[in-house]
Amino acid sequence: MADLQPLYNKDILWKKALILFLSVTFISLLIIKHDLIIDDAFITFKYSINFEEHFKPWYNLDPEYQGNGQTSLLWMWVLAFFAFLHIKPEDSFIVINALMGLFLLHKLINNFSFKGNIFSKIFNISFGVFFTIWLYLNSTHGLESVLTILVLYQFLLNFDSNKNYYTILLPLVRPEFALFQIFYVLNPKLFSKDFFKRIAISAIGVIVFSGFYLAFFDFYIPLPFLLKSHFSNYSFTITKVFIGYLIVFSPVILQLFEEKKHLILLPLLILLYYYTFHVSSYSSSIYIRYLFPLTAYFFFFNSNAFQQKWIFIKKVILILSVLRMFDLFSNLYESMKGVEIVKNGFKTSYKEWAKHLTKSDKVSIMDAGYIAYYAPSTTYDGYGLNDAKFLLTIKNRDSISYKKYFEKKNINQIALASTNPKKFIARSPTEQFIYKTLALEKREILYIYPMDLGFHLFVYKTK
Repeated sequence: MADLQPLYNKDILWKKALILFLSVTFISLLIIKHDLIIDDAFITFKYSINFEEHFKPWYNLDPEYQGNGQTSLLWMWVLAFFAFLHIKPEDSFIVINALMGLFLLHKLINNFSFKGNIFSKIFNISFGVFFTIWLYLNSTHGLESVLTILVLYQFLLNFDSNKNYYTILLPLVRPEFALFQIFYVLNPKLFSKDFFKRIAISAIGVIVFSGFYLAFFDFYIPLPFLLKSHFSNYSFTITKVFIGYLIVFSPVILQLFEEKKHLILLPLLILLYYYTFHVSSYSSSIYIRYLFPLTAYFFFFNSNAFQQKWIFIKKVILILSVLRMFDLFSNLYESMKGVEIVKNGFKTSYKEWAKHLTKSDKVSIMDAGYIAYYAPSTTYDGYGLNDAKFLLTIKNRDSISYKKYFEKKNINQIALASTNPKKFIARSPTEQFIYKTLALEKREILYIYPMDLGFHLFVYKTK
């Protein structure tokens, strides 16, 4: 026992030092640079404010045919609660994420073991650094990523318990996380007492989710699912990206397979596949934020136990995973620079336009967050992320229905992005469709503002 004591103390010392270093790094980064809120976050902020002030979790207060255009009911409720305490969402979210982040770092590092060989130590430290940077970036954008990994971590921690109440939160934090409920229910013997206990607990989350939609919305499919999901894209480039993600998660995947924890492994593989091949949008690619919560699996990974068999191959897998992590740093850095560029573009365009808007204005926009949150006008999402009827007409390219609905709403201004500052040349096919549908070439241009990346915001008078 005496021989083991120095080794034990050294392991504890490593953990304490790494927890301190990574926690200080995480908080320091948040203090130095945290103003990186993305446009989609302002959408959720708007829903939370309307829920807190009017008990209507909507994008705008138009009572006709409301749908839900934000991803996480649970995150929206948390922000609404703090808004009730007179703390604005743009202020509360960063503090909430900082506290959750510190908790996660503590749990992650305490799971590490520094008693193993040099490969274990390299992997543990490398993943700790990689996770800290990824955590920091996902703490700044204003969406539910950090809350999601916390819920998933607690769910996985209690996976074998028949009273795992965190399963209730899964569809509430992200609808697709109901997938984990299926495998949780299938874990015990089918039709046993434990099987039905798990069904009952999981059903609570589904009932709350469904009940909220039935009570407040007229369109029952989450609008981001319709807008951002698509049929499989098996291009060579996307396939390489998928293989890269598999390399990062390969130590976890192989360990779960060896331990025959197939019901925990399968949802990880399904979501890695789904997010890579079936989800496509600008905001979902920022900081690879959809995949980030899946790193909760690493909180249960033991790099020492991992190397008990096939030692050489396992060492190679650990090193490849680390190399791919550091390769992803360039992707994360480019995302951060992109967020800064877009944010500055919003300041010179939407922020300036908002100064001219009043409560009597009804406006349509494509970038749905900033104007909806800050401007006094009634805002409609002409792209459809927060408006089911606009979304359905766009997906069907139904120009007659789009124009009819637009006119019914008495929208008096619309903003579209152009690649040319003097003549409107649509930034996207959807904006071209809207431009032609509404015959905007015949309408008066009120303002032209410079945006990011060479784009320009054209504001047209429609009434």
